Amino acid sequence: MANKRISSLDDITLVGGTSTAEVNANDILPITDVDDTTGSPQGTTKGVKVSDLMGESPVQSVAGRTGAVTLSNTDIAGLGTAATSASTDFSPAFFSTVSESTTARTLSNSDNGKVIVCTNASATEITIPSGLTSGFGCTVVQSGAGLVSIVGSGATVSGIGGKVATNGQYAALNVVPIGTNAYILDGDGQTPPFGNTHSVDFDGTNDYMSISGLTTCYAFSCWIKPDLTITSSAGIRGNLLGAGGTFWFGGLGGDITGDFTNELITIRPGTQQGFAYTSTTDSIPSSSWTHIAIRWEASNSQTNPGGAGYDIFKNGTKVGNEAGTSPITSPSTFSTGLLGTRGAGQYPFNGKIDEVGFWSSPVTEADIATMYNSGVPGDLEDCSVSPYGWWRMGDNDGATGTTITDQGSGGNDGTLTNGPTFSTDIPS
Repeated sequence: MANKRISSLDDITLVGGTSTAEVNANDILPITDVDDTTGSPQGTTKGVKVSDLMGESPVQSVAGRTGAVTLSNTDIAGLGTAATSASTDFSPAFFSTVSESTTARTLSNSDNGKVIVCTNASATEITIPSGLTSGFGCTVVQSGAGLVSIVGSGATVSGIGGKVATNGQYAALNVVPIGTNAYILDGDGQTPPFGNTHSVDFDGTNDYMSISGLTTCYAFSCWIKPDLTITSSAGIRGNLLGAGGTFWFGGLGGDITGDFTNELITIRPGTQQGFAYTSTTDSIPSSSWTHIAIRWEASNSQTNPGGAGYDIFKNGTKVGNEAGTSPITSPSTFSTGLLGTRGAGQYPFNGKIDEVGFWSSPVTEADIATMYNSGVPGDLEDCSVSPYGWWRMGDNDGATGTTITDQGSGGNDGTLTNGPTFSTDIPS
């Protein structure tokens, strides 16, 4: 027997049948009340409408309303158009995309959960700063031809095997938080190829970069291009790394200290014994880049034969040849470094500086050759000892602002002071 409406016994079969009848609120369910014998000794038949049953079983789960409730767009507006219409646009409910057409972007809390689509044809750098909200995460996509690298500024960014760059067009990297200011990258990654695009230009008047958090200096490396050629007879031409007071590493030009004559490069670790490269014929040209490095030698320094001292290297070749008179037995330790000056306004350097490295543990002469890299700056992580400090002079900061991010293990960012400017003139 087919199912029927109670009020009219109409067929309500809707699947495979032909009837269009449906149950409505006025349909009556017959119930026999055996306690009421007024209509029959066996009980009186009574009716209950469907609407009566619904009224006695209120729905309380939507906005506190009772009875039959029809959900409206207002009830589920927070789920986006995918939940309030037949639209197939799911993005407002689950994610949103952000187009990045420049070559540098620093993430902010507003990027949480978003897909950053990088479209530039040149290499793009995405920086994760410190202090993002706990649980921050996003996805970075290389949509254009330019490789996308993800770096940290006060935050630690790690990838398996150092894979912190996209592995080609359409590759994606997920930024996954694992702790305070700590993230791992998951996805189509590769180890970023080394590239150098910027240096910093110091005006020779009062420009410098301050660095805090330094320690014992076992080695120092940098590339320089002075605005004027430096010779031993040209007088003082500035300082590369100072520590305030009488500390400096890489004093340039003659007459920078009374311990030497005809000096071209001088190391002066405080009141202790100084070390120098003296020459009346050599120079540091203004027309090309020169690599300067120092290395602590504990037993038989070329600057101090038979004793300890800082050896000096110019373009990968050991050139240091003189020592002062006060004995020194250990490398110097200092906390604050001043790149481009000895102290604020003292011996300011006039010219460009690039790829600055600082080592807090002993390095080998082979490491100096790696730093020089046959005349082209290379990855300082290729040395046998990773640098404690590595300031790339704009390459990891989009060549903007006053912060030079430390890519070494120390995490001590440099601060450009008094207006040094970025340049695309680089050693090559």
